[in-house]
Amino acid sequence: MTLSETLAEFGKVVLALVIVLDPVALLPILVGIRSQTAQQEDRWIPAKIVGGGTVLLLFFTATGTWVLKLFDVTLDDLRIGGGLLLLLISLRMVIEGRLGLGQEKSYRAALVPLISPLLVGPGAITASVVFARVYGVCFTSLAVVAAMILCLLVLLSRSFIYRLIGESGTDLVTRIMGILVATIAVGYMRTGIIGVLKTSGGM
Repeated sequence: MTLSETLAEFGKVVLALVIVLDPVALLPILVGIRSQTAQQEDRWIPAKIVGGGTVLLLFFTATGTWVLKLFDVTLDDLRIGGGLLLLLISLRMVIEGRLGLGQEKSYRAALVPLISPLLVGPGAITASVVFARVYGVCFTSLAVVAAMILCLLVLLSRSFIYRLIGESGTDLVTRIMGILVATIAVGYMRTGIIGVLKTSGGM
């Protein structure tokens, strides 16, 4: 494979990962978080989300799914568990217009589900494992890092959105996104339950 072909394949993998990661979907939620945090803490939130997502995705890229098999956990189990977490978060977003359980530090309760399954979901994990088998761990790991850098650039644009819609608009967006996150959560759980039933022969 020539250098140009390698770069073309690398670009395809990076693009595929960015599409699966879908950082744009996190923007409205991050705008809601921005209104709840001090400016000094707020600037690090995208980096924390992308950093945690990078570590998680690199871990599955390097190890495949053997860790899940070690604990007898399937991707469908992750969908159900992650969906349940997202559903709890979405209820608080809709009812209270915020994400976590506390006041000023409430956003911290939402960081884990924002990292996974919202950013690094079962689809991204599966894609990284498949790419690692096709292109190798090193190639895929570089693609993961590149994709996460692009995700970080997208997430950093939430400051512009916050200035555009203001605090009252942010509260409205947070509540609306709560409804959308709830539908995503139900979708995750539904897909996971169907997958478990198919695996167990119930369907």
